[in-house]
Amino acid sequence: MPARPTRRQFILGSAGALGVAGAVGVGGLLVGQDSPAPPPQRIPDPPRRGTPTDAVSSTEWVTSAARGRRVRLVTVLPPAAERSRLPVCVALHGLKGNGQWWGEAGNRGILGDAWAGGVPPFALVGIDGGDNYWHPYTATDDPLRMLLEELPVWLRERGLATTPAAGDLPGEPAMVTGVSMGGAGALTYTRARMQLRRPLRAVAAISPGLFTDWRVASRRPFAGQADWEANDPLRFFPEITPVPAGIWCGDRDPFVDATRRYIGLARPEVGAISPGRHDGLYYAKVMPEVVGFLGRHARDEPVGSGTRRAG
Repeated sequence: MPARPTRRQFILGSAGALGVAGAVGVGGLLVGQDSPAPPPQRIPDPPRRGTPTDAVSSTEWVTSAARGRRVRLVTVLPPAAERSRLPVCVALHGLKGNGQWWGEAGNRGILGDAWAGGVPPFALVGIDGGDNYWHPYTATDDPLRMLLEELPVWLRERGLATTPAAGDLPGEPAMVTGVSMGGAGALTYTRARMQLRRPLRAVAAISPGLFTDWRVASRRPFAGQADWEANDPLRFFPEITPVPAGIWCGDRDPFVDATRRYIGLARPEVGAISPGRHDGLYYAKVMPEVVGFLGRHARDEPVGSGTRRAG
């Protein structure tokens, strides 16, 4: 397992995640999260200086047997990039959203400007996952199986990541990011890849939809408390700590208490609590940091395959 990151890599809000975790104990549950956050809003296209460089986005429909329906496959690329050599980051949307969220103008502008500014390039691929919290909730709609089994085939068919780095399978995503429900889903996908012994290079979660109380989690698609606990990142975090992680959340986000607790327990490489709500304005503020984090890890060796960056 790689060395733990130094404290300088932690960016914590004034409440202090470790203090929150210590107050309740590792096995306890925080109470007071009155309601889940609303669906994530569109990222506004921010003012941009000089000549903007938009990323290139395309959308097509593919048939998912795992989900029992056709789904959008959204590809966002640096302009003029050689797609076969780009590491792929799969991007998971929030509740009531779809894969197109990642290809909207605000995200294209942020990604394009970041890549033009020197962030190492990668491909971002969004996909429709429904509202099942990116886990197997029903027998006929399994978004996690879609990500694990079908997505690599679709990527290979489109010439993405067909010349992968050592330790990666052709077409398989090297990283994952997600917002809100998709932030929690990104952690779930990371665990699934660890269980398959095909670890990711990095995971980035924005305003992750984490819960500290079953009374609140029960309003989301879990088949009872046992299903939630089995898929709760606050419980399975030790399984994924070898993977470099970045976690961002606004200090007025309904998920902030759970996110602070996750940061305190999992000690990610980046744990950022900063002013903001669960909305597009906050996502626009932190997205450049998220893209930079993913770019730094885009060509890392996968966990367990050899030398990794030290924390």
